[in-house]
Parts: sequence; structure tokens; C-alpha cells
Amino acid sequence: MATASEANLPTSALRALLDATPAAVGCFDGALRTAYANTAFTMATGLQEGSDASEQLPPLVEAIRDVQRGGTPRRVRVGRSRMPVSGRLFALEGALVGMVLDAGAHEALAALVDEQSALRRVAMLVAAAPAADEVFRAVAEEAGRLLHGTSAATIRYDEEHAWTVGRWGEERGFVVGTAVPLRDSEGLTATVRQTGRAGRIEDYDGVRGRAAELMRRNGYRSAVAAPVFVGGKIWGLLLVSSGDGSLGRDAERRLAGFASVLALAVESAEARAELNASRTRILEAGMAERRMLERNLHDGAQQRLVALAVQLRVLERRLEDRETAERLLHGAVEELEQALAELRELARGLHPAILVDRGLAPALNALAARSPLPVQVEGVPRERLSPALEAAVYFVVAESLTNAVKHAEATAVQVRVTRAAGDLVVEIADDGRGGADPEGGSGLRGLADRVDALGGHLSVSSEAGRGTRVRAELPEASGS
Repeated sequence: MATASEANLPTSALRALLDATPAAVGCFDGALRTAYANTAFTMATGLQEGSDASEQLPPLVEAIRDVQRGGTPRRVRVGRSRMPVSGRLFALEGALVGMVLDAGAHEALAALVDEQSALRRVAMLVAAAPAADEVFRAVAEEAGRLLHGTSAATIRYDEEHAWTVGRWGEERGFVVGTAVPLRDSEGLTATVRQTGRAGRIEDYDGVRGRAAELMRRNGYRSAVAAPVFVGGKIWGLLLVSSGDGSLGRDAERRLAGFASVLALAVESAEARAELNASRTRILEAGMAERRMLERNLHDGAQQRLVALAVQLRVLERRLEDRETAERLLHGAVEELEQALAELRELARGLHPAILVDRGLAPALNALAARSPLPVQVEGVPRERLSPALEAAVYFVVAESLTNAVKHAEATAVQVRVTRAAGDLVVEIADDGRGGADPEGGSGLRGLADRVDALGGHLSVSSEAGRGTRVRAELPEASGS
């Protein structure tokens, strides 16, 4: 029977033992290849058996070489920025160098897994496009649970206040709908708004402001917060608070991930809302155009044609009175000519014939010729473009000229068309009084919807006293 000193552990049994241990264990050969890595080691460092340590974790190279040369164990700190890990290198037989990670690596790995799982749950919820209040509450809950907070809140800014729009945790004030002033405050709601950066308060004692007062009154000792940016502007913040100061030192970074997902959710919701509003405006504009067309026909051309019919009936009865008949006939001809002119004007407003028959350049020149203001047109392509693109440019110019005549008190207008990076860019600039509000009328909103529908972008610059500039950028491939 073999004694304890004679017993040998088979290599396969040793590997099975190391594979099963929760400790992260690895081994490198003389070529810096990973000769062995159990599951915990691979998850913590990213190194698998056969992988090259010099490529995946360059900081390890010199430390491994030192141990191979001198045989003295050495402590190292390596890993990705998201989860740095530390451990001990030591010499084995030959050129082999073993490595055992510290116990903290397992905790960091577990924390990372929890964080990624929470972010994945929030992302899946956002993808389902639920109601905004459901997203606000879910993000607060996932962030609060991950950081082991007492409560968490999604907070949105307006000009002077921070509003709680989503909440999770113990019912200690700050219910949804609570607003705290930003002025004269040193709390996180105010400091994050001012700096645009994540922040932390370890102890609310002595912190000034209404928000800090409510935090103390409701038993919150510390908090961390991360800003939420939407469209390049600060929208609000995500805040996690604790009654016992147990928030981790890496809480701001971890909270930033949830703030980013929340920002995507808000941007998606706003995009959906704008799309729905745009569709509604298009429908309403179409109905308004039809009502206006009906009214114009009824009040204008229709009335003239009715009057013409009456005059012709009277003429029929007065044929024996030559002088009266000639006068009535002359009046009928004038009425008919005016009716035809009004019908042509209506048809031009629906879709100008010159644009269809001759193209964009002649159509814009015709607009300029009819304008009561001097209009300079330059750079218009002579070749034909897609019908949708030509119509969009035409109506952008037509509406801008109408606004310049009616509202801007301008004395001259310049229309300039250029090409840039696959876009057709049209700019209409006047020398009027400026101060135009793009949201103030249906005309510019309708143009923006028309341009957006083609994948373009419409912008209006109208500083008071410096005129108005309308710029539309339209992909040349649009409508083709």
C-alpha cells in the first residue's frame, strides 16, 4: 500500500481540481502563451488556454519575464479598465509561471456580471417602447438595486426646478411629481446641472438647499448622481441615495451606464412623439389645404362663373338691344378671364406646371420674377432632379419668399443652391427685421415635415435685426 509521500496526483485529476475551484488560476509558458486557465481566470482576465498574453495583456509580459529569470514571486495588477484585477505570479518547474488572482477578482467579476445583466434588462425594456413612466421607474429600480441603495430616482430638469419622474425604494419623500428648486442649492440636482458631470455627497449635514433639506428630513445620508444628456443637452439625472452611506466608491461610473440607456430611451420616445406629431401635422395641413381650396373656389372662381352664367342668360334675352348686349358680353369676357386667372393661380399653388414641364431652375426664376421684392437666384442645377426633390426645394423657396414679403419687411432676398457631400443645399436669406419663430406658424413646420420626409434637415436662423436665413439640406438621392 502506497504511503502519503509516495502518492502522486494524476495530471487529469489536478486539472479537474483546478477547474472546479472558485479561485482564478492560470499558467504561462516560456513563449508567454497561456498554458492553463480555469474558467474563473478566463472570465477575469480574458485569457484562454493557448492565447498570447503579450497581445491581450501586455502589462503582464515584463512581470512574467522577471519571474522566469529570477524565480522570485511577484505581485501584479492587470486587467481591463472596466474590471482591473490583481494577483501573484510565481515560478513553477522549467519556464512555467503560475498566477493566482486575489479573491477580490471574484467579487469584481460578480459585480460586473450583475451590472451587465441589469443594463441588459433595461435595454430590453426600452426596445419594447413602453410608456415613459415605466422606463423611468425601471431604470431607477435597476440602478438602485445594483448599488444597494435605499432609494433611487429618475429626475428631469425644467428651467428652474428638478422634477422626480420615476422612483424606486423606500417611501421616504421624493414621490413622483416632487419638484425642488435649483437656485441657491448645493445638492446633487443643482451641481450636476451646473457641471454636467457625475457627483457624490457623502454626508448631507450642512449642505445648503431645499433638496438637501428633504434628504436629511427623510433619513438619507449620502447619494450619487449621473447626468442624462439628450440631444447634446442635459435633460436630467439619475440619483441613488442611501440611509447608511453604503454606496460603493465606483458608483458614479456604474450609474453612468444606466444614464446612457435612459438617454437613449428618452431620445427614442421623443423621436416617436415627433414622428407622430409630424404625421398629424401633415394630415391637418392636407385637410386645411383642401378646405382653403374649396373656399377659394367657392369665393373666387365659382362666384365669377356663376356671375358669367347669369350675364349670358341676360344677354340671351337682350339680343335685340345691341348696345346692352355688347356691354354684357364685354363684362362676361372679363369675368371669364379673371376666373381663368384665379384657376391658374390655384393650380400653381397645388403643383406648378413650370416645375413639371421645365424643371427647378426655370421654376425658381419664375418665382423670383413674380415676387414684389428683388430676388437673386444662383447656383440652381440645370439638370433635372427627382420630382420629390424638385418639389421640396421649390416649396421651401416659395414659402420663404412669401414670409419675406409678408412678415420680414425685407428689401431684397437671395436664393442660393449648392451641393455638399451628396446633399443639395438651398439657402434663402433676406435683409429684413429677423426675429422669426420657426415654431410660430404652420408654414415653416410644414416645410420641415416635407424636408424630414426626404431624410433632410431644415434650419432657420433669424436673429432680431439681422434678417432671416432658411437652410434646407436634402439628400440628392431622396425621392429617386
